[in-house]
Amino acid sequence: MSRWASGEAVLGDLARLAWLSVRERAGRAALAAFGVFIAFLALSVALSIGESFKQAVEQVFQQLGLDTVWVISGSASLTDADVATASAALGGRAVVIPLSGESGRLRLPDGGEKGVTVFYVPPEYVELLVPREAMRSGQRCVGGSLVLVNHNIRMTGDKPLEPGTPVMFVRLDGGALDFVVAGTFELTTGVLVNAGVFADGALATRREYFMLYVLTESPQAAERAAERLRPYFPDAQIFSPQTLARQVGQFASTAQLGLGALAGVSTLVTAMWLYDTMTISVLQRTKEIGIMRAVGFKRRRVIAMLILEALIVVGIGTAAALPVLAVMSTAPIPLGPGMYLRLLATPGVILASAALVVAVNILGVLAPAYRAGRLNIVDALRYE
Repeated sequence: MSRWASGEAVLGDLARLAWLSVRERAGRAALAAFGVFIAFLALSVALSIGESFKQAVEQVFQQLGLDTVWVISGSASLTDADVATASAALGGRAVVIPLSGESGRLRLPDGGEKGVTVFYVPPEYVELLVPREAMRSGQRCVGGSLVLVNHNIRMTGDKPLEPGTPVMFVRLDGGALDFVVAGTFELTTGVLVNAGVFADGALATRREYFMLYVLTESPQAAERAAERLRPYFPDAQIFSPQTLARQVGQFASTAQLGLGALAGVSTLVTAMWLYDTMTISVLQRTKEIGIMRAVGFKRRRVIAMLILEALIVVGIGTAAALPVLAVMSTAPIPLGPGMYLRLLATPGVILASAALVVAVNILGVLAPAYRAGRLNIVDALRYE
């Protein structure tokens, strides 16, 4: 216990001596701390931009549905035979939903018309395409003339459509279908987020599909499903949001490393600055160090004291940058019309930046600190 207490006392004395030395050379220490401030802030901002971009990418692809696969028709439309082929290829471990659709105009009871896209889906799959939380009113079902209508389709006076309201869908070729609103929905995620109307697949003019929408049990299962389906549909575009999210995430990580490396140049410059500062300090304090050694200071304690001085300077610069980083994290960065990005300064980013800045700067002072510890006592006492 006494040895431990003695060690603590020595460390405390070294820390006090290091602090006094920093105070005596406040001007030079302030310049070095300012360099650390710039280096830490630049590195943290670079890594935070990377984190923000990765989070934005993840949110976008989560909205598309990471557990889905989209088989989009190529030169020819997809058919019921293709639906059966996809289901067999996946071995019943996923749900294959055929989708067909057409554009036209929805004629409302108040005389207004809205341009919409009607998606024809098998009634048994509606609950998979439209989650319960997406319903705004009415029942979640289609069949016969009953349809689901997007909540954003409104009538005169900005009055939303209500369940039971009759509407007419006018096709581009002039044909018309009479619908009755069974319920209204508002999707926020998935490929069908902009759907205007969900109608019974039996109402489609042809049993041909522009896409097979495959629902799997997990994002990893979606990647495997996409790989299984590619040999069966060489002419189709097979798109997995999970695969693309992983590829974009890898690109974002690489870009983040690049930004970090670019910002790390300032850290190297700061380390060289601190090396120069500490070298000058050791030369100016040669006689002082000689006296310390003469009265019993061991070499390792001299080295430790100089390293503590560097830690104090680095700590001051890092601490001064934290409030600035916090303010910058609250300010949106404009990327374009209506597009903003906020710095995501996570604890991991801050700790990684601080650790790198501290490590590089400590490496920068090791050489002059080691030389100070190796000074010859007699020569140091004679130094003028």
